[in-house]
Amino acid sequence: MSKISTSDVVKRANAGESFAGENLANIDLSGAQLSGIDFSRANLNGARLKNSNLVNANLNEADLSGADLSGAALQGAYLIGANLANTNIEGTTLQGAFLGGSILAGTNFRNADLRGATIGCPRWVVPDQFGKLTSFENANLEETIFGETKPQGVVFLGAKFTGAYLYEVDFSEAVHKRSDLKDAIIKKGRN
Repeated sequence: MSKISTSDVVKRANAGESFAGENLANIDLSGAQLSGIDFSRANLNGARLKNSNLVNANLNEADLSGADLSGAALQGAYLIGANLANTNIEGTTLQGAFLGGSILAGTNFRNADLRGATIGCPRWVVPDQFGKLTSFENANLEETIFGETKPQGVVFLGAKFTGAYLYEVDFSEAVHKRSDLKDAIIKKGRN
């Protein structure tokens, strides 16, 4: 099977075609207009999607490990069960995105805008002693929903949690300042 070119992806995306389950590893789609695209279950390992428009995209169960999504627009995108290990999401807009059950290991969310996003039950993979930590440093997490999780190997320094809903979140193994969480809504289970 021949490799799909960048121009083919853009052309097919403009025609509303789906890329569900396709192999697009290492493709360069930087700056591409891909709003509403279906990349569910696609292999986007190592893909370059820097500054791309992925508003309302379906990236459920996609393999985005090692991808560069820095500066991309992902408002309302679905990333449920996506593999985001070692993915660069720095400065990305993820307002209202859904990241439930995603694999987060060494993921760079620095300065990302996650206002109103849902990050329920993520799978934090603790790096080995030389691995990268997952970072939400200086990220905007206002009104974000975190649920039923224990962030391990995660840095939240400078993150803005105003109005964030933290349901059964155990920050005991995360790097943060107590003051970062002062404006969050913290809900413990019935235990």
